[in-house]
Amino acid sequence: MNKEKKPMFKKLDSEAKFSLLRMAVAIAIGLTLAVILIVLSAENPAESLKYFFLGPLQILNPNVAKGLAFNYFDFWIQSMIPLLFTGSAVCIMFSANKFNLGLEGAIMCGGLACGWVCCLLDGDIKAANANPVLCAILGLLVGAIAGGLITSIPALLEKKWGASVMVSSLMLNYISLYISRFCLFSTEFRDLKTSKYSNQWTEEVVLTFKKFLGTKLTLRLGLFIGIAVVIFAWAFLFKTKWGFKIRELGHNPNFAKYVGVGVISMGVLVQIIGGLIGGLCGATVILGNNNFYYGVELTGYGWDGVTMAIFSGNNPKKLFLATAFIAYIRAGALIMSTAPGGPINELTKIVEGVIILFLLAEKFLAKTHRKMIVKEAKEKQALKLANEAKEAE
Repeated sequence: MNKEKKPMFKKLDSEAKFSLLRMAVAIAIGLTLAVILIVLSAENPAESLKYFFLGPLQILNPNVAKGLAFNYFDFWIQSMIPLLFTGSAVCIMFSANKFNLGLEGAIMCGGLACGWVCCLLDGDIKAANANPVLCAILGLLVGAIAGGLITSIPALLEKKWGASVMVSSLMLNYISLYISRFCLFSTEFRDLKTSKYSNQWTEEVVLTFKKFLGTKLTLRLGLFIGIAVVIFAWAFLFKTKWGFKIRELGHNPNFAKYVGVGVISMGVLVQIIGGLIGGLCGATVILGNNNFYYGVELTGYGWDGVTMAIFSGNNPKKLFLATAFIAYIRAGALIMSTAPGGPINELTKIVEGVIILFLLAEKFLAKTHRKMIVKEAKEKQALKLANEAKEAE
């Protein structure tokens, strides 16, 4: 007897349906607020709304003729790349309840280490004594290692002396920033022609292909590396024994310790893995955007990772949609702000903040949640009685 196929949504349990409902309602509220603010502040609300909602889909920038050679669609894709990395890193660390906020420092030191390697090998590449592809791979590896070292410091301080991971990792971000500035301002790494950039290396190392498929699109290899990192994070957390131990550690540390999980060592491990991904993010961003290092300010990507983890519920499987959505509204807000009389670019921060506020509110739609649970229980009970009646016949 063939079973009737149910729609995908109906196969979900009440918790999954409620999670999707909360997300949809929170996004709707955030976007509604954005529309209201645009209408109240823009000189031409209709044009501003068009830029905000449809701007990132434009392949060719209509302002290229005016000297603004900026690709809207490419900016959307470019904005997604660091979010994929940092979201994956924070999902892994937060799954174990390790609130290491040193991802900013890991990203900065990862980019710094990668840039230093590229500068050192630049002469060999130009002399054809080194392969630029191998140089890029080496830069990515060194950047990842540097990031892992940064986040391992708060983890080891907690293990050895019980220091607060949150406090020590926050302070380490500024230490990383000033190390970066010292290298740019006071060493041979800096470019003497500028005040905030490093020496340049050959563009053959950059992780992009210009004019892809005969268009003005740019194929960014960092996007594929980011997707691979997300897949790794999901497989690591949900398809391995280590991932199961990490999730148990986050749900109930006492139970995890009782069943033999090395609580301290596992906590250190997740923070190192998060740092490795963060360092890889810094190296990828540097190699994917320019052929020089420019770390004189904190990037903010680390905090973006926290936002992505909240949106995805610490599940890397949901990161693709979360990063695409956040990057899209950021691109739309930037495009809108460049239009004459357009609102300020900070509009996207308001939207993100409102959405996160509702997602973190435990009692948001609580009555609806209870109704969904009761409805599901009644449906299961009715199905059970119907099956028992069939068996009795």
